[in-house]
Amino acid sequence: MIIPGYAQDLPGDIQFGKRLAEVWCGSCHRIDSNIGVGAPDFEAIANMPSTTALSLKVFLRTSHHNMPDLHMKDSEADDLIAFILSLRKQ
Repeated sequence: MIIPGYAQDLPGDIQFGKRLAEVWCGSCHRIDSNIGVGAPDFEAIANMPSTTALSLKVFLRTSHHNMPDLHMKDSEADDLIAFILSLRKQ
């Protein structure tokens, strides 16, 4: 699927990534109308100039103090990344 703002086709299923985000991330990050607590919302993350598929993949594979280690499969990371990048404003 082509993500707006990217010239290349990126792996991942946006709809499945959204479902993963709602289950795994929604208690801290705002996803659509859900209200997260304390963590940046995914639209803000998507619109940061430094956000790319690669930067998100590295971030999701690195331990962070306030974020649980989700032990996600590569395909799940691709889905979550596709969803986050789909929120980027053109």
